[in-house]
Amino acid sequence: MSENPANMNRRRALGILAAAVTVVPVSSLIGARRAMAADLPQVSESDPIALGLKYKHDATQAPRADKAGKAADQQFCSNCQFIQGAGDWAPCSLFPGKAVNAKGWCTAWVPKAG
Repeated sequence: MSENPANMNRRRALGILAAAVTVVPVSSLIGARRAMAADLPQVSESDPIALGLKYKHDATQAPRADKAGKAADQQFCSNCQFIQGAGDWAPCSLFPGKAVNAKGWCTAWVPKAG
């Protein structure tokens, strides 16, 4: 009884796909290290992106307004969906490679889900 060559090719392709799906996530764990907030420079209020978003290290100095059901005085980087971590300074997806002050604010502020 002989195997159909198309079935053999399909099996080989599925085997390669399964190996690739397994290897890619594992290799990223081995080769890369996620940047810690302590390793990142702090975003400057004079940074062009920060200026465009009216970012302030101290939210009380920012032109906040009630937004998304949150009072202005309750809006901080620490409770924004874009912050990626915790602590006094944390990475923010709006400022790649830089950390923002947890007590800061910018016009892109959106409350964390949940």
